Amino acid sequence: MDVGSVVNQGLIGMQKSQASMLQSAQQVAQMGTTQRSDAAAQSGQSQDLASAMVNMKVQAQVFDSSAKVVKTADETIGTLLDVRA
Repeated sequence: MDVGSVVNQGLIGMQKSQASMLQSAQQVAQMGTTQRSDAAAQSGQSQDLASAMVNMKVQAQVFDSSAKVVKTADETIGTLLDVRA
């Protein structure tokens, strides 16, 4: 596996986690505007809210990890160029 593909995989991971965070944020925003009449629906809504919030936290960690992969690959490229020069 070359360094360029590692950078590419890190960027793909960042894009996917960003899309997932956006989707979860939209779910949270929609839950704040939806009116539910019965208690059972409210209970389901709170579970959906919790799932969306947990997913946002998980995806933030995935994004950070992917960014670290990109940073490490960048540093590796820099080191290889320094050695080569």
